[in-house]
Amino acid sequence: MRYFFAWLGSKRAAKRDVAEPGCLLDHAANANLPVPAGGILLHNFYELLLEENVLEESEGKVTVISADALHEMLFDLAHFPEIDAPMVIRPLHTNSFSPTLPPIQIANHTQLANSLCEGWSTQNGRHDLLLITLPEIECRGTAVSPKNATTDQLIQQDTTTPLPRLIRWQRPGDNLPSHAQRLQMLLRGLRRTFGDDGWEIEWVDDGRICWLWELKQTS
Repeated sequence: MRYFFAWLGSKRAAKRDVAEPGCLLDHAANANLPVPAGGILLHNFYELLLEENVLEESEGKVTVISADALHEMLFDLAHFPEIDAPMVIRPLHTNSFSPTLPPIQIANHTQLANSLCEGWSTQNGRHDLLLITLPEIECRGTAVSPKNATTDQLIQQDTTTPLPRLIRWQRPGDNLPSHAQRLQMLLRGLRRTFGDDGWEIEWVDDGRICWLWELKQTS
């Protein structure tokens, strides 16, 4: 049986041979860490579209022949959930995601087809794409949680700030900005889920939730 997408949180990404960054987000969502809703559109779907002459590929550039047929196959055949919120497409490579493409409304056939083709055109080998909802962004950045350390590192606009680690059921201190407090709790949940093995994340904060946007293990 051919599978066409893996919903984040289903823990099916690894079974479908998705690269590690996608598997880590899938695992994090399954563990109830704050990962935006989304799914990984698998290489099998890309192959099907080529077989059905919905796409064509020439010298690495992917173009759509019928945006309407692509939209129909995504929702009627692959049963991808229809989502009203803005979404972005993130091409998935072996060790990382490519830069996030501009937000789209997936109900818009042309926007969807053009963004998917742009993502597929950046890839060689497997063509797995992450389609993920885009939270409202009040602030964003990266963070590093080194192995066996007592502090983490909050990184925003080339400024690095030490961030005390929370242990067990410890609460954040009121002396930190609210987004830093939410980040502390996210990093604690991450270590509980994956272990204290050294992690680097990209995060997005909407004023209420600090979302996990990308995760990778540090060397």
